[in-house]
Order: sequence, then structure tokens, then C-alpha cells
Amino acid sequence: MISAMHVCQAVHALSATPLLERLRNGPRQSGSGLLAGLDPDIGAGFLRYLVNRGIVEIRGQEYFLTLLGECLTAETSLARLGVYVEAYGGVTSRIGELLSGEANYGKDVVRDGAALGAHCATLFSFFHTPTVLTALRGRKVTRLLDVGCGGGRLIVDACLRDPSLTGIGIDLSPDAIAWARDLARREGVADRVEFVVGDAFAPGTWPDVCAEADGLCMMSALHEHFRHGEQAVVALLDEIATRFPRLKILLVGEPELRFDSRENDDDFFLIHVLSGQGLPRDRSAWFDVFEKSRLECRQVYTRPGAGPRICFYDLAAR
Repeated sequence: MISAMHVCQAVHALSATPLLERLRNGPRQSGSGLLAGLDPDIGAGFLRYLVNRGIVEIRGQEYFLTLLGECLTAETSLARLGVYVEAYGGVTSRIGELLSGEANYGKDVVRDGAALGAHCATLFSFFHTPTVLTALRGRKVTRLLDVGCGGGRLIVDACLRDPSLTGIGIDLSPDAIAWARDLARREGVADRVEFVVGDAFAPGTWPDVCAEADGLCMMSALHEHFRHGEQAVVALLDEIATRFPRLKILLVGEPELRFDSRENDDDFFLIHVLSGQGLPRDRSAWFDVFEKSRLECRQVYTRPGAGPRICFYDLAAR
């Protein structure tokens, strides 16, 4: 357990310093810039630790990532690690206080929302954007609204991969919206997407531009509304269906727990327990919610091997 904990911290630290890029592309020698800007004594000892753990190897006088090191520092691996170490590390390190009631989530203990958004965007882009585009195929959606868009990665990716698509993203965080606008500019799709500030759970307050959408998606956001009870989730779905009667697709993507210890299933369960977000539900539990609404699920999409696992529910008015 101790070794696993320290490897996680070490790999995360490696990615947060210039060391990772230097191990990939040089300089690779201690005396030629590998440790430039870092504490030389700690740096040398840290490299020795990484060698001992099989993450780094020495060839002659140079340091290289091993195959294990390459796997642990792949983009998706670092994003998965970042969710737990960076975004939720401040939460899981205080489990005892949360258990005893000495601390309360949302007041004394909070996750790092910026880190969570950045890492989830990486994971979603790799694992789930292709699934969303599969669901859109043949629906003739021209303007997709992403509710709770965070940093805008989904809309930007979708527009990059489908030149005929335009998008709108809405999120409560002005910082997230600012990031999304900058991302769209950097990726060259700023003329095809628009990002606005708004409460994902209050459709009646959404800016007028949202009404232009003929497709709507809500990814990993709806479960947080269970804080207000199941009926609140049903009411929100009904309101969206009423305000957007001409949608060609209404796609809800939600984390799916199977309690099988694969793909960090138990770890994902734990952070939701601690942060009280409304525990990820299995499909049957979501179907029960949809049955109480004015919507029905006409198809389910999944991506095997994705982490975290997300189930996409294609909903339509009854």
C-alpha cells in the first residue's frame, strides 16, 4: 500500500515538473540540464527512486523512461491519476474528518474543480467523444448544446471531427467558460462555437442562444442534481423536454458503477461517497428515473474499457 501511494505521488510530481519532458526528449544527463531549475540533491535522489521502481532506467550516463514509465506517463494515465491525486487528493486525505463529522464536504473540504475539469476533458476526448459522435450519426444535428460543458472540450472536439457541426456550451463557472473560449480559439473553431455562463440545472434562465440548438447533451452532470432528490432530476428532464420540443437528440451521459473492481470502479465510488454528489447509478436505476419523466430511453451507448465508464442514454419524448 505504501509503495503504491508513493508511486502515484511520484508519477504525478514527475508530470508536474520539467523532468518528464526531459526524460522524453532530453537533456538526459544530470550534468547537462536534466535537473536544471530543480533541487540537485532531491532531484538526484528522486531519479534513483524512479530507477528503483522500474519507471526510469540508466543507459550509460543517460536516463530514459522504461516501458512501464511510458505507460504510467501516457496522457490518459496521467489524466486518470490527476483526477484522484490532484482533483480529489484534498478530499481523500481527510476521510477521517469527513467520517467523524469534523469536516463537511463543500464547506471545509472541496475538490479542485479546475484540475478535475482539465483531466476529465482529456479522458472524455479520448474515450467518449467518439461515442457521442456515433450517437449523433444520421440525426442531422447542426447545432449541439452541451449543458455543463466545463472547459468546452466536448464541443470543440465534436466540431473538429465534424465540419458540418456548430456548438453551444453552457456552464456555471465563468472561469470554465473563459477557458472554453480560449480553447476554441486555439483549436481554430471559435467561429463555430459559442460558450455562455448559466446554471445547467435551471433551463428557464439559459441565454437565448441555447434555444438555437437542435441537439442537446449533458455529460456527467445530471447525477449531481440528486442532492436535491430524485424528483428534482425528473423535473429537470421534463423541463428540458418541454423547452426543447424539436430536439433531434437528447443524450445524457452518466458514470456507471458495476462494483467489479475494474477501471478503478471502487475508487470512483469512494470519491462520490465522500463528496456527496449523488452516487453513480447502474442502468436499471437510471431507467427507473426516466420512467417517471416524460422521456423514454430509445438506445444506450457505451465504450468498453473506458475509464471512468460512462453510459450514454439516448432519450426522446414519449
